[in-house]
Amino acid sequence: MGKNPEGPKGSLLLIGGHEKKKGEMKILQQVAERARDGRLVVATIASEEPQPQWEEYRQVFEGLGVRDVLQLDGRQRDELIREEVRDVLTDARAVFFAGGDQMKITSRFGGTPACDGVRELYLNGGLVAGTSSGASVLSEVMMAGGASDSSHEIGDSLELSAGLGLLTGVIIDQHFAERGRIGRLLGAIARNARLLGIGIDEDTAMLIDKGRSCRVLGSGAIYIVDAREMTYTSLDASVMSAFGFRVHVLSAHDHFDLETRVPEAESVAC
Repeated sequence: MGKNPEGPKGSLLLIGGHEKKKGEMKILQQVAERARDGRLVVATIASEEPQPQWEEYRQVFEGLGVRDVLQLDGRQRDELIREEVRDVLTDARAVFFAGGDQMKITSRFGGTPACDGVRELYLNGGLVAGTSSGASVLSEVMMAGGASDSSHEIGDSLELSAGLGLLTGVIIDQHFAERGRIGRLLGAIARNARLLGIGIDEDTAMLIDKGRSCRVLGSGAIYIVDAREMTYTSLDASVMSAFGFRVHVLSAHDHFDLETRVPEAESVAC
């Protein structure tokens, strides 16, 4: 499928994991609101325990008023390349990728007719959401692995891989503050300076409309790492040196423009 020359008409919801599933569920409410008059597809492909995960999300979304909630799952690629799997996306308004192992999504689901259907949904105005690994996999380049217990020692543990490519020009990392992942995101962006790093805390999300306009939801922060003005980097040493990074920290209701790379506080943007 080629890109829509006018850009995507839909939205992406990137969730840092462990979003609230009881009480005031501001993040999942966004998914429900955009899917309520149509179908919501919950993809549990990444999980080692898909059925408990599916039942939890089904109950949550039905409780939020979504009447048509279906599961998309497959333990092997041959289960997901069938044309009838794409039929699950018929009349869908939103797709939600639950967490687990993002490599399971790319290897089992990437390039299938159903994957093409998700892309078409996004291009034509639907919502594609993902939590934890389900968020990381939506970008063109994804974080596939890397130690997160050190602020600046990246060594050979940092692993990048191709994602589903719905969002270009970025790398997404999740469970960000909770797992101390600033070091590995800085390392990834130092190695790929054209890309923008997006680190998302738990119970926090970035809502991206039409591939450009972003708004922060939830209780934590989102960290934006921009290396366009980086003046020096030393990646051949065991400890990384890098000068000139620009880092923004955004919280609920703050805005960010992916094209201009300019943040705005709510009072300014609104």
